[in-house]
Amino acid sequence: MKILQNTSYLCGHFTTPRWRQLAEGLECSGWQTAPMDAVQRVEAKNYYYGEFVDFVHHIAADGKVHHKKDSGPDGILRYRLPVETTVAVGLPDGSVNVTVRDVQLCLAPFGIVLFAVAIEMHDVDYADMSRALLTMRDLCRYDRTTAGAFVVAALAPVYDAYRLTRTASPLPDDGVLNLHMLAENGNKLKLFQIVETDGVSVAASGPVAFDRALYNMGCLAPLDFDTDGRGDDAYYSRVMDTGRVAVFDNWRALALFDSFTILSDRLPDFRRNIWTSDYFGLIYLYSLFRQAFLLRYDALFRAYDCDIKRLESEILLFERRYRYERFSYNFLPLELGHAMERALELPDGTDSLHNMVTQASAVYDKDSDDRMNRALTLLTIITICSTIWDLFSLIDAAFTFPDTHTGFRIGICILVLILLTLYLIFFQTHRRKR
Repeated sequence: MKILQNTSYLCGHFTTPRWRQLAEGLECSGWQTAPMDAVQRVEAKNYYYGEFVDFVHHIAADGKVHHKKDSGPDGILRYRLPVETTVAVGLPDGSVNVTVRDVQLCLAPFGIVLFAVAIEMHDVDYADMSRALLTMRDLCRYDRTTAGAFVVAALAPVYDAYRLTRTASPLPDDGVLNLHMLAENGNKLKLFQIVETDGVSVAASGPVAFDRALYNMGCLAPLDFDTDGRGDDAYYSRVMDTGRVAVFDNWRALALFDSFTILSDRLPDFRRNIWTSDYFGLIYLYSLFRQAFLLRYDALFRAYDCDIKRLESEILLFERRYRYERFSYNFLPLELGHAMERALELPDGTDSLHNMVTQASAVYDKDSDDRMNRALTLLTIITICSTIWDLFSLIDAAFTFPDTHTGFRIGICILVLILLTLYLIFFQTHRRKR
C-alpha cells in the first residue's frame, strides 16, 4: 500500500530531580520556549476548558513560571528545538528518508519531563514505513548503521538534556546505543501517527478492510488484505471495541497501549494541523503525563523507605489540580481522549494507586495508633506508680509506725489484695460468658 504522508510523534518521558536547572540548561543549549501565543490560546478556549488549555500550555498571566515548591512547574512548560533535516533510516533491503521536523521537551509537575520527536514520511510504501518506525522506536538497541543519523538528529539533544541534571556519559561514537533511560515507561517510544493514504476509506474499501488496515497499522504489522491477519478473533474484537474511534467515513482512529493511529484519506493542511496541535499537542500529551505520574507514584509507593504521608498529599494535589475528566466542550475530542485513557489503562492505574494509598495509609495509621497507645500505656504506668508512691508516703506520714517502711508494706499488701480481687472478678465474669 502506498502511503501519501505519515505524520508521527515518537514520545517518551523521564524524571528529573532538578527541573529549574534543566530549564536554565535548555535555554543555554539552543532550545526555544514554545508557549501557545495569545491568539491561539483564545481560539483554543472556544473548544477546550480554559484551565485545561492553561495547564497543557502553561504560562501565567504575568508571564512568569509558577511552581509548587521544587517539584516542577505548575503546568506543562514547553521547549522546542528546530531540526528540519532529512535522515536515512536503514532497512534490510534499502532505506527510507525521514524528515525530522523538531523535538519538543515538556517540563511538567512532579519532576516529569515529556519529549516528542516530530517526523514525516512522504510517498512511501507501507512495509518500509512500518519497518522504519519500528527501528526508530527501539530505544534499547539502536544500530548506528541503520538509525545512527536519526539518533544524532532527534535523540542526542534529548539525551543531552537528560544529562543536564544527572551524571551520565556522552553517547559513544561506535557500537549499539541503548537509550532506555529516556523512556521510563517502557523499552520503546510511544507512537502517535497520522497515516494518509488513498483508497482505504469506508466508501472505497468497506468497513471491514478499513478496520483491518487500521489494526495492522496500529500494531505496525504487515498488511495483507487477501488473508485474515487479525490474529485471535476475541482479542481483535476487544481491541476494536475499546480502542477504535469510528465517527466519519473518511478516517478512523485506534488507541493502543503504545500507539495511537489515525488512518485517513488525504487531508487538507488545516485539518492535519488541527489534529497535530489538538489531538496530539493537547490530549495525547496530557494523557502521557497522567500515565507517567501513575507509573512513577506506583513505583514510589512500592519502595521500602517511602514517605507515605508525603506521597499521599502529592497524589491528592494531582487529583485536585491536574486531573481533568472533562476538558472539551465538543464530543469528538472527548471521544478521542476517552479512547486514549482506556488504551493507556489510566482508569485502572488510578484505581490501583488509590487502593494502594488507602491500604498503605491504613497500615501507617494503625502503626501510629499502636505507637501512641504504647506511649500512653507507659505514661499511665508511670502516673499510677507516682500516685501509689504519694499515697504510701501520705500513709506513712499520717500514722506513727515503729518502722519507717511499715506504711509502704501495708500499702503494697492492700494493692496486691485489690489486684487479686479484680483478677478474681474478671475470671468469674469470663467463665460465666463461656
